[in-house]
Amino acid sequence: MEKTKLYAVSMVTVFLFCLFNVIYAGNFSGELGEVKGKVEILKDGEKDWIPAVEEMPLQLKDRVKTYAESTCNLELDDGSIINVGDNTDILVENLEISSDKHESKFSLFFGKMIANISKMRQTKMNIHTPTSVLAVRGTEFAVEASSEEAKIGVFDGEVAVKSAIESDTEEEVKVKPNEETTVLKDEKPQPPRKLEAVMLKYKERNDNLRKRAQMLRERLKRVPPGKRAVLRKKALDRFQKLKNKRAETLKKEKRQQRMKEER
Repeated sequence: MEKTKLYAVSMVTVFLFCLFNVIYAGNFSGELGEVKGKVEILKDGEKDWIPAVEEMPLQLKDRVKTYAESTCNLELDDGSIINVGDNTDILVENLEISSDKHESKFSLFFGKMIANISKMRQTKMNIHTPTSVLAVRGTEFAVEASSEEAKIGVFDGEVAVKSAIESDTEEEVKVKPNEETTVLKDEKPQPPRKLEAVMLKYKERNDNLRKRAQMLRERLKRVPPGKRAVLRKKALDRFQKLKNKRAETLKKEKRQQRMKEER
């Protein structure tokens, strides 16, 4: 009788653990990888930037910032990978990944990114910069953006580019492999031209990113969603500890400041 009860309890525990992993994995569609240098993340509703932790899951409204000589990857569960260059600020607006669908939206406030996006049956990816809007349907490309302009280069596939000016009649430019375009503030995209020096350098980097994307896809096949969920939760726990430590440091600094003022 006792053995039967113990077995039942064990089975329920295993079931709940598996259920948790499925639910947890379903809530996240990617993670941070290859964090190098100073990379910080701002969670939705928070005020403080916290150092990013590798393998921590990407969540909606996560804002990632890299500093000088610092980079990271956004590694998605369909095998897509986005390399975030140094001195960059990017926001995850939307991220829905399934076995046959990729829907995402990112806002690149400034900086640079190189993307290798898996070709799915249903791929809908949008990149917004201060001056442009990109529609991606599975391709390899790079973007360099500032408040005054955006440069978009395509290495494989096709990217549709239009101005950030809101207009139903806004014309879009389709940029094909080995082409680039520039979108200046409040202007239409320039006609596509052959890749120039800056984008040619990004194309070289994309060759390495392509290898990294292949490694990611192989890893996703080996590591089931449940195990990925466990690893991501551990990374998220490490991030939470850093967040708590940062909060304690700020409190201590405020106390010291008050003591100085009272003297």
